[in-house]
Amino acid sequence: MMQNKKKEINKDDFLSDRVNALVSNIGSQYGELLLDELFKRLNNTINDFDNEINALFTSLKEQEEKKQSVIGLMKKGKTVTKDAQNDSELISDWEIKLAEIDQGEKK
Repeated sequence: MMQNKKKEINKDDFLSDRVNALVSNIGSQYGELLLDELFKRLNNTINDFDNEINALFTSLKEQEEKKQSVIGLMKKGKTVTKDAQNDSELISDWEIKLAEIDQGEKK
């Protein structure tokens, strides 16, 4: 566990040193105005990335919860596909909830 912490610190130090070297080079060549613009864009890029990752994990969590609900219904013997054109299409969220309620009433 201590080794992982050291690796993280080393990564942080490496990244910090690398960014500082690049920034000092840019600042001396192009000036503060462009350096400020670089930081704004970098900040926007990081925020966009963070938002996309959060949305991805939220979506993955929702899909996993739906999958677990379907698996639970399958274990109880409930049909979990639509009778429509595509038999392999999973039922919708509200159909899962109705089936869970129906299963609860039969107990």
